[in-house]
Amino acid sequence: MKAPTRVAVIHAFFVLFAIALVARAAKVQVVEGKQWVARGKRQHFFASALSAPRGQILDASGNTLVESREMTRVALALPEVHDTAFVIKALRRARLDAAAVHAAIDRRRRWIDLPGLYSASDVASISKLNGVHMTPVLQRVYGNSDGIKRIVGSLDGRGNPLDGLELALDSILRGDSGRVSLARDNNGRALDSPDGWTEQPKPGSTVMLTINNTLQDICERELSIAVDSLKADGGDIVVMNPHTGEILALASNRVGRTTFGNTAVTEPFEPGSTLKPFVAASLLEHKRARPSDIVSTHNGKRELDGRIITDMHKAAQLSLADVIRFSSNVGIVEFGQRLTPRQKYETFRDLGFGMALGVPLPAEAAGTLREPKQWSRQTAASILMGYEIAVTPLQLVTAYAAIANGGELLEPHLVKEVRSVNGKVLYRAEPRAVRRVMSGEVARTIQQMLLAVVQEGTATKADLATFEVAGKSGTARRTSQNAGYTAGNYTASFVGLFPGNDPQYVVLVKLDSPKGAHYAGGDIAAPVTQIVLRAALAARDAALDREGLAASEKSTLAESAVGPSKAASTSAPRPARERGDATDRLDRAAYDPSDNMTPRAIPEETAPYIVDLLASPRPAAAPRAALTARPIPDVRRLSVREAVRTLHSAGFRVRVVTAASSATFPAAGTMATPGSLVQLTRPLE
Repeated sequence: MKAPTRVAVIHAFFVLFAIALVARAAKVQVVEGKQWVARGKRQHFFASALSAPRGQILDASGNTLVESREMTRVALALPEVHDTAFVIKALRRARLDAAAVHAAIDRRRRWIDLPGLYSASDVASISKLNGVHMTPVLQRVYGNSDGIKRIVGSLDGRGNPLDGLELALDSILRGDSGRVSLARDNNGRALDSPDGWTEQPKPGSTVMLTINNTLQDICERELSIAVDSLKADGGDIVVMNPHTGEILALASNRVGRTTFGNTAVTEPFEPGSTLKPFVAASLLEHKRARPSDIVSTHNGKRELDGRIITDMHKAAQLSLADVIRFSSNVGIVEFGQRLTPRQKYETFRDLGFGMALGVPLPAEAAGTLREPKQWSRQTAASILMGYEIAVTPLQLVTAYAAIANGGELLEPHLVKEVRSVNGKVLYRAEPRAVRRVMSGEVARTIQQMLLAVVQEGTATKADLATFEVAGKSGTARRTSQNAGYTAGNYTASFVGLFPGNDPQYVVLVKLDSPKGAHYAGGDIAAPVTQIVLRAALAARDAALDREGLAASEKSTLAESAVGPSKAASTSAPRPARERGDATDRLDRAAYDPSDNMTPRAIPEETAPYIVDLLASPRPAAAPRAALTARPIPDVRRLSVREAVRTLHSAGFRVRVVTAASSATFPAAGTMATPGSLVQLTRPLE
C-alpha cells in the first residue's frame, strides 16, 4: 500500500481539527449553551435586593410611635481616590468623621466604612466624588419613651427583629423586598439600567395600637416618680378599657436591671388582697353568702392548720361587705370555707389565671395556678388571701374588667387595626367575650363593695373629690431567692375602677419592695392611682368619654367655686374641670395625716377657696324644732377627711374652706341641730 504523502497527512490533520472544533462548538452552543449564557449574565449583570420599609406603628389616636426612614451609609475605596486631601476636606464640610479616614489611611486600609448613618441631603455634596460609595439603609426610628420601646421592641443591626411587637408582628411589618438588576462594563463599573429591570419593594403594613400615648406618658412619669420617691425596686401600671378589652397603657419600671420585655406581661406576682373580691363574687354566685352575712373574725387573729392568720383592722365579727372593705384575712378565710377546693380553683381558672392571655408580646407569662390535687394543707386558705397563686398585672386587670363591665371576661387587645400601604383595613379588633364569669347582679354588688373600699375602707387615698372611684388594695409579702418570705419586703398594689359607678378605666398600680414606714397598697399605690386619674382628667386626649363622665359626677358635691366666698355665694356652680384648684387642694389635704384642724374664725374676704360637702345620703327634711340639738364634735386633731366624716356622722353638713389660717365655726362643743352647716378650714399650703 502506497504510503500517504506529507500533504495528505497535513490535510487529514486539519480535517480532524475542524471536526473537533465543530464538535466542541456544538457542545458549547447546543449542549452547554444555557450554562454559558448564565455565566455571561453573571459577569455582565448582577442583581441586588432592595429592602422594603417596615410598616409604621401608631398609637390609638394615629400618632407615630415607630417609623422607617431611609438613611445613607458612606464608605471610601481608597484606591479609587485621586486626591485624598480634597476628599477629606469635603468630608469635613459635610460634617462626616474625617478622623476615621485619617486613622484608616495610617493603617493602609483599602476600604473604609464611615461610622454612623446620614440623611441623603447631608451627603449630597460628596456623592459624586471618586471613591465615595453610598449605600441606602432603612433606619427604624422609635419614640423617646422607654415604655413604648419595651412594647414595640427593637431591631438588630441587620434589620432583624429582636423582641416586642417588632418580633411578634414581623410578618405584617416586614413587607416584601424588591430587586434591581444592574449592568456593568468590562472594568466592573455599573451602567445605567432600564426601568423595567427594577422590581420595587412593597412597604409593610401599618399597625395601630390600642395604646393611648398621652395616657402612656402619664403612667410612665408617675410610675418613675413613685419608684424613685419610695425607693422601690420597680413597679407596673396597666390601664384597660373594661368594655372593649383595649389596653390603653402598659408602663413598667425596674431599678438596677435592664428589661427588654414589658414586665406587666412577663413577671407574675402574688397579688395578695386584690383577689378577695373574686372570692366574694364566687360566694355570691354559688349562693353561699350574702353581702350582709356575718362571720366571726376572732378579733383579727385566727389559728388554722398550723398557721396564724391576722388582720390589720381587728374586729370581733364582720359582714362579707365589710370583709372586703377592711380587707380582713380572717374574714375571707372564714367565708371561703363555704367553697370547695374545686370551686376555688375554678373561680380563678375561669378568670384567666394560670394561662397566657395571648397578647402579641413575646415571653408572656402564664402565671401559677395549681390544681387542687397539688395543694398543700394550707393552700385552701392561702389562695383566698392571694398567696400560692401568681398572676401578671395584665391578667389581674383583665379579671377586674369583668367586674367593671357586668361579668364578662374579655380578650385583651393591644393591636387595634392593621392597614395596608394603600389604606385598606386588613384587620380591626372587636370586643370578644371569652366567657361569663359572674352574673350582672353579682358584678354590680361587687362594684358597690369596691366603692366602699375607697369611700371608707383601706384605700381612701384613691378617692377623688368630683368622681367616685372603686377599687381594692393589696399588700403581699415577697419572697427572696432561696430564703422564702422575708420581713419588710412587700408588693403594694391597687386596682381601681374609674368612675366607680360606670367604669371607663381599670387601673392597676403595683410597686415592688417599697422602702419606708408605709408599704401598704392603700397607702402608697392608691395615691399613685389618684394622681394618674387626675392627670388623665386634665389631659386633652386620654381615652375618656367626657359626656359619660359628666353623668358620673358625684351628686354630693353641691357647690364648688374658685374665688372669694361672696362671689361663690352669688354665682352658679362651675363645671368640674374649672374646679380643679379647689378640689385638688381639698384632696391633697385629705391624704396628709399631719394635716390637723384647729378652731379659729375666718374672715370672709380671706377665704379664696371654698368647697361645700353635703352629707351622703342627705338627711330627710324635718322641722327644725323637732330636731334635738347636739354638740359639734371636736375634730381639731383629725385630718380633713376624717373630720368631714366625723361631722357627717353627727348629722351636720360641712363646708371646707381653705384660707390663710385654720378654724372651725361654730366651735367644738357648740350645740347645734342636725343638718346645720359647720365650716371647716385648714391653712393655705
